[in-house]
Amino acid sequence: MRISFRRGYTVYSTPGNVTYVALHSGPALETVTSRDENSETVASLCWLKTGGKLVVSGLSRKMSFGIDFNRGIPPKRDALKLFEDFMKDENRERLFEFRKKYAWSAASEDDYKRRLGIYRSFWEEVKKGDFVVLVHRCYTRMKNVPMLMDFTSFDGKGIDKGILEEAVKEVNRKNEKFFKKIEKEYKAVTLIEQERVARTIERVYGKFVLGKRNSSDHAYNIHADMEVIRKLCPKDVFEKLSENFSPRNFLYACKKALENADTPRVTVEHVFKGLRSIGPKKQLLSKRRKVINVESTAFLNFWYPHKAAEMITDVVERIRNSTT
Repeated sequence: MRISFRRGYTVYSTPGNVTYVALHSGPALETVTSRDENSETVASLCWLKTGGKLVVSGLSRKMSFGIDFNRGIPPKRDALKLFEDFMKDENRERLFEFRKKYAWSAASEDDYKRRLGIYRSFWEEVKKGDFVVLVHRCYTRMKNVPMLMDFTSFDGKGIDKGILEEAVKEVNRKNEKFFKKIEKEYKAVTLIEQERVARTIERVYGKFVLGKRNSSDHAYNIHADMEVIRKLCPKDVFEKLSENFSPRNFLYACKKALENADTPRVTVEHVFKGLRSIGPKKQLLSKRRKVINVESTAFLNFWYPHKAAEMITDVVERIRNSTT
């Protein structure tokens, strides 16, 4: 095994031709959810199974503190202009729009150049791979139910979507008993996560409010939660929540919705379609390279990391066998 410590990331190499990438494994500065907790654990277990390369980010994804490798290169003027706003968390709607597209803000021109150099170096390393697997963590929350792990094909440009769907179908068939076994745990953790969401909303806004959908990540995500709750919970429960949007009514609606939710399973572009994966789409997509994105729930990554790695590598092997 070869280990190379680079500025902003680390590369682990063994014989093999799959590259696993943990883009958001850096420190959780300021916000506990600002990193993909345990995504690097799952990525490392995948790498130990198949060999190849493991690229692990060592930077915070927060705009002011590090680099979000999943986004694109920002215009220098905007990156410099918004740095103080990110530090003070002001002009949230504007910051929300910037975060959807760009990878960092910068304190100075020299700071901008340093971050640009790290960003380019990171992607040059990843681009050496012929089969790249981008490993993330997603929230175990209502907006993702019944997803346990979601794969993205990048509109068929990273991998043929039909081939990916067939591979995932086989993984679901193989793990059907496991999914039933963990269903109760999965739903319990989802409900606990919704309570954390409610407490976070109260802290950020000073009260429990739904807010305008595109005003912040918090508002965007809770609106997505509400869409799933509306579909799954009894009509009278949702009407009560709509009339009185309180933490108690919200959590009760989540509980009733989960009672009607399907058994968790692996999905293809159920929630994640790569819309914000500007970095990977710009840097990786070419006819000679296979690229898939994996969003594994925090529940699966933490409670069952070896099973998460097994399912990912099963998908990888099935894709390789169907395309050789």
